[in-house]
Amino acid sequence: MPLDEGRVITDGRLRMEYYTSATSDGNRQQDSMLLEYGLRNFLSFKEGATVNFRLDANVPPRISLDLPAATVMCIKGANGSGKTHLLKGLAFLASFASSSFSTDPDADIPVAPFFSSPEASAFFAEFQVADTRYRYELDVHASGVAREALYKASKRRTLVFERTADGVRAIARLKALETMKVRRNASVVSAAYHHQIDELLPVHTFFKNIHFNVGSSGTRESLFMDLHKVAQLLSEHDDVRGYVEQFLQDCDIGITRLQISSEEGSDGQRRFFPVFIHEVDGQPCAVMPATESAGTKQIFRLMLPIAAVVASGSVLILDELDLYLHPHLLPRLLGLFLQTKAPGDPIAQLLFSTHHSEVMDLCGRYRTTFVNKDNNQSYAYRLDEIPGDLLRNDRSLVAPYNDRKIGGVPRL
Repeated sequence: MPLDEGRVITDGRLRMEYYTSATSDGNRQQDSMLLEYGLRNFLSFKEGATVNFRLDANVPPRISLDLPAATVMCIKGANGSGKTHLLKGLAFLASFASSSFSTDPDADIPVAPFFSSPEASAFFAEFQVADTRYRYELDVHASGVAREALYKASKRRTLVFERTADGVRAIARLKALETMKVRRNASVVSAAYHHQIDELLPVHTFFKNIHFNVGSSGTRESLFMDLHKVAQLLSEHDDVRGYVEQFLQDCDIGITRLQISSEEGSDGQRRFFPVFIHEVDGQPCAVMPATESAGTKQIFRLMLPIAAVVASGSVLILDELDLYLHPHLLPRLLGLFLQTKAPGDPIAQLLFSTHHSEVMDLCGRYRTTFVNKDNNQSYAYRLDEIPGDLLRNDRSLVAPYNDRKIGGVPRL
């Protein structure tokens, strides 16, 4: 898979009974959470930006859900401010860390610095797997990796490995990394996975289970949520189809039943498609995709990746979550990530961009990050970083936003 393709879980073994696994190799993913990530000299971000999911003791329990990090993060900003670029940073890092060893050995790395800057683009991610915290750092040019490092912390932070132009140095029990051949355009984490070095498996699994619909050219809906591919998967799993059907009914858009049909194409292959059953004057009426509303079809596409990620406990990145959707449906979608978890339940996280302002009141200042641009340079900040009492937990964010007091509004 090219590094910049959107990816979503498509394993035929997925079950909707709140799966215990969503990885393609069948390994059960340990409890994990993204804590923070950042980037510098990448696309419109020259000086860098950080998206912080961490929640401290000052955050009300109704918001934190008694978790160390937010389960949703809303990215807001004007058109052209850099929202999608901010999402692309994490998508690129996840794809490169987990999948780069499988790419063409002669290919350039699909990374774009700020206005063709000669400096390396820099990325990092901090995350937790079970009781262990990790920090992964990557400095990279299109021509190859300049530096790559992994730190691990249980009680204190220690260097697991560091890769530079001089090679790889690693802790004693990972000396195999120092003799492993690593290509210029591949990560140590991805290479270690293919060489079956199991100690880095939790790191590889974490990045592999970040799913996204953004690539180098922007939102990649056709690659990420193809209507016919979704229909084919649902045809194989009645429990998943029932879950999607129930959500469509709950959205009150007139659907009483979801049917999956198929037909044989000119190439001899079966082509699957959804049929939306509405009730008209007490009689069922089948509506084909060509005449069903764009909003209903978008929910149909969204529900498979969302349901799988929620059930497996991984990270989903959605650019333009609100595309074709009525704003009143967004709280229902976000609610799937905002439910209180019982001990042992998987914890899923959603990072998304939107243009709807009302979503800010659902997410609040701890779960909303603004992106602005000045002199063609993007920068980002979480709303609780704004000093003073302008933004409070008991006040709406929409009014100060519309009054241009907190940024993120286009200059018209």
